[in-house]
Amino acid sequence: MTERQKIVLDFISMYMKMNGYPPSYQEIAIGLNLRSKSNIHRIIHSLQKKGMLSVKPHMIRSLKVIDKSVDKMVSL
Repeated sequence: MTERQKIVLDFISMYMKMNGYPPSYQEIAIGLNLRSKSNIHRIIHSLQKKGMLSVKPHMIRSLKVIDKSVDKMVSL
């Protein structure tokens, strides 16, 4: 995972803890002081491919962080 992907994933997790729902791409861009929502889109889809996020297509605020720590604990 790249540093920027980690920052976006951490932002999404914290936003959800604070607000009770996931952020929009616009809110992520504003929160991380980024100008382009397309960069957020690219990062989110790369995190989705890595299995770290779940995204429902064509739905606003459908991001869900997938916790892999349980899988690691079970394999130990």
